[in-house]
Amino acid sequence: MSDIETARLVLRLVPLAGLAATENKDIETARRLIGTSLSGEWFENAMWAGLRLRQWQDDPHYAPWSIRAITLKDAGTIVGSINCHDQPQPFEHSGETGLMIELGYTIFTPWRRCGIAAETFAGMADFARHANVRWVRLSVSPENAA
Repeated sequence: MSDIETARLVLRLVPLAGLAATENKDIETARRLIGTSLSGEWFENAMWAGLRLRQWQDDPHYAPWSIRAITLKDAGTIVGSINCHDQPQPFEHSGETGLMIELGYTIFTPWRRCGIAAETFAGMADFARHANVRWVRLSVSPENAA
């Protein structure tokens, strides 16, 4: 499965073994499989890695929509993650039908307020558009004051 690239970022799909290492908080293995720059924040949402791992194992078509490491192109630093809650699903809006995805993301503390979330969202939306997805819903935590 291919990476998604934007001007500053690479959205790299985390392999199944990387999801398992994240779920198990096996830092050494996760860094080897995902990237040496993984910070402790990567593991704060380890339960999501386990959920996405099982979704992918249950349905291989989910794979391209699973967790992607948000990586700075120039430095290779992992600054967050993004994933779809499911593969594209049928959706109806204002009498029109098509496919929809729901995205959730995390940008690590030092990298917030730099436009990374917007660029990441745009990259995923473009990827989805090429997969005939018509709508993208963004899931934002109520604790996200920004």
